Amino acid sequence: MRKNWRMSSTLRLFFILVVILPIILFSIIILNIYERDILQQNTLRSQQTAQALSYSVSQEVNRLTGLFASIGMDKDVLAKLNDIHQKIGIEKQQAEYELKVLIEKYTASISGRVLSVNFFFKDHQSYSYLRNLNMDDSYFRQLSWYKGVLQNPDSVHFLGMMSNSLYGNYNPYNMVAALSPSVINPLSHLEMMLFTFESSAFDHILQPRDNTESTLHIVTEEGQIISSNTLAYRGSELSMHWFANRGQEDKGYFVDMSEENKKLITYAKIDQTQWWLVQSIPYADLTANYQSVNYIVWIFAIMIIVAFILVSFYLVSNVTKPLSELLRQMDRVTEGDLNAKFMASGSLELIKLGYSFNHMTDRVQELLLEHEKQEIEKRKAEFAALQSQINPHFLINTLNSIKFMALISKADNIRNMTHALTRLLASSFNRGGILTTIGEEMDHLKHYIYIMEIRFGRPIQTEWEVDEGLSDYYILKLLLQPILENSIIHGLKNVDYSGIIQITVKRQGEDLVITIADNGVGMMDIETQEVNSNGKRHQHSFSGMGNSNVHNRIQLHYGSDYGLNYQKNIPQGTIVSIKLPLIQTAEENEP
Repeated sequence: MRKNWRMSSTLRLFFILVVILPIILFSIIILNIYERDILQQNTLRSQQTAQALSYSVSQEVNRLTGLFASIGMDKDVLAKLNDIHQKIGIEKQQAEYELKVLIEKYTASISGRVLSVNFFFKDHQSYSYLRNLNMDDSYFRQLSWYKGVLQNPDSVHFLGMMSNSLYGNYNPYNMVAALSPSVINPLSHLEMMLFTFESSAFDHILQPRDNTESTLHIVTEEGQIISSNTLAYRGSELSMHWFANRGQEDKGYFVDMSEENKKLITYAKIDQTQWWLVQSIPYADLTANYQSVNYIVWIFAIMIIVAFILVSFYLVSNVTKPLSELLRQMDRVTEGDLNAKFMASGSLELIKLGYSFNHMTDRVQELLLEHEKQEIEKRKAEFAALQSQINPHFLINTLNSIKFMALISKADNIRNMTHALTRLLASSFNRGGILTTIGEEMDHLKHYIYIMEIRFGRPIQTEWEVDEGLSDYYILKLLLQPILENSIIHGLKNVDYSGIIQITVKRQGEDLVITIADNGVGMMDIETQEVNSNGKRHQHSFSGMGNSNVHNRIQLHYGSDYGLNYQKNIPQGTIVSIKLPLIQTAEENEP
């Protein structure tokens, strides 16, 4: 059972839902909008920073690309390499010296120091400038990048980090670029140039950034960090979340929640490379200003809520006190004391409510008295309709005795009439209650018509039309016989032609309509109007007491929408229509 709330509790809940919750929701929405705006601004700023840095790195890459391409395409360099490859002795040493001078002329301007330049020839020989390779040149020739560079000549390929690739150098942060020059001199045997330089070539781009705000990385396609403004990250690899969240575009951002602290990751592709500029900013740094605003907003909201709670409690107490008094008076009415009265006080609305309550109790007393009168009238009508059933067993036993005496005396007319009267009375008293089936009522009418035919000494032509399936529905007992009696006695009794009675039973929507029509003397128009208006007839023109009782019984049971209706029959006679509700079981209308 649902628990009912007190008025004070309901009003307080109302204030909470209407005022306090909206204040809280409004604060949350404002703070969320402010936080989202801060994040959008910082995200946009971070993306712009990542794009600007990627452009700077791209410019540095272009400078290195130009430097390495200049070395690789210099005819003098290629000529000296050819001399070194083919000559021996002093001539080879002279060529090596001249090659050193040529290369230093190019590398003097580079910010990151070139550690070594290694040359690979087609006959599987090699030559190293400054430092030799830590492994045999055949090892490098088998690597996939080596073959890829050969397939795309005259382009500088930045291969990323290659740690401990040179003798005498244990710096793990060596970077490598490769170039395969096309054949300018048919006699040249040069196949590949390998440039090894320090990754600090990009440090001047990343290091000026504030380490406490963000972390900047230059990352290869495979996720290797080749440069960073934080040295601890250099040479390590990004987590798998980088590959999972990175989009297909050359720039973008995502939120990394894989670690304990949530971070904003922005990235931009570096042109002419397979590298990415990645910036990582902790969310705590992004929302530092938001936290102070959030604190101020919630302090202000709590102050408003506390003030409103105090005011609402005062208002609720002023409203609920008179209502509590009204509730006590209503409890008295619930216990049966209809003399309870409410002394109205408080606001105008409460005073009107008190007057309405007092009027209600007075009206309830009036309705109870009216209901008692209606019940008395209903019982009187039922008693008038069934008063002929005072001693049914005595009447039926007496009629059965007369029927057996007529049978012994071979008086068939008397026997048949007595049998019909017995069946008629038996059908009226066959069971308790006030309902009977339509089929039983039709049999009741047939016995009555037979009696009337013998009484008047002439047959009465009767036409029956009962819709299929309606015989088992229920109507009030002894409802149709008074109407049929009026049709025979006051309609057909004094005519000198063959009398016809038509009885139809039809379903009309959710209602039942029974019509009894005759071709007797009929009624005047003024009589039809009077009967339809009040359900009664003038006794000097038509004894309507039986029909009046039927009409009253129907309306007492089913209301004013049901009852009798009279019409003139064409060319002559009267049609009586009885409108009733459809009743499928006897329990539906039992008192």
